[in-house]
Amino acid sequence: MGLKALLTTLTLTLAFCAGCSDFNRFYKEKRQTPGIGKDTVAVVNSERITKEELIRSLEALPVKQRIIYLSGPERLREYLDSYINQILLYKEAKRKGIDKREDIKQRVERYKRRLLIQALGEEILNRGVSEKEVERYYRENQRRFEQVRISSIFIKVAPEQGVDREEARKRAKLLTERARRGEDFKRLAKEFSDDNILRDKGGDMGYFLRGQLPGEIDEVAFSLKQGEVSNPIETKKGFYVVKVTEGPSVLPLERVRGRIRFELRNALFSEYTKELREKAGVEVFEDRLKEITKR
Repeated sequence: MGLKALLTTLTLTLAFCAGCSDFNRFYKEKRQTPGIGKDTVAVVNSERITKEELIRSLEALPVKQRIIYLSGPERLREYLDSYINQILLYKEAKRKGIDKREDIKQRVERYKRRLLIQALGEEILNRGVSEKEVERYYRENQRRFEQVRISSIFIKVAPEQGVDREEARKRAKLLTERARRGEDFKRLAKEFSDDNILRDKGGDMGYFLRGQLPGEIDEVAFSLKQGEVSNPIETKKGFYVVKVTEGPSVLPLERVRGRIRFELRNALFSEYTKELREKAGVEVFEDRLKEITKR
């Protein structure tokens, strides 16, 4: 064999050996992480994390968080790193036998119970409420959807400042008379109200549905007509003088449709739990409850 032929053979042999070396390395890696395909985004201890698995995990997040992590590759990589850490920590906890601890078993059971209750609740609530039910509820309960806008002046009972309850009552009554004589309520509130927030707003408290205001104020506010000023309303801390600036008026159905659906669905849930209690024969021993609270 000539020198040229010998060199050619040697070159081919070296190239083949090099190829074998690369192939062996590739084969070894494939053997360690079997089944790697285009749908795999990471491998942890030979276990694949697929695109589908990662997407399912992302879908379980609150919407705002999910949008942030999907906003770009770097953010998604941050989430993947966190997901990988969770897998590693979970496996390490199991390796250490933490899942066998009694306190952990109890916490897992409590979480399982909450999860099952939530799932049942969603099943009940997803039965839906018809449009006819919504409209009927609105017609029969319009008083509940009355809205009023009020302004108020608060006079505080403050004995340490020389304002006892009787003095506070007199001040509130005088302001009522001045407002009814036509003085600007907003100006009176800014000058005399002891509530700093209300004073800065000229007394404006905003809009309220029936039942949203404290009991004493709610009853009076919805008994007044627009523009009327109340007598002093006594509370534990002082006296309110209230003026109705808008309303009372019934909100249109479109404004309260969602609220009605929510209330009707809650009523379904309450009825369901009531039936369960009746079937179970629930009995509560009030005297024993009192014993616990006395400890």
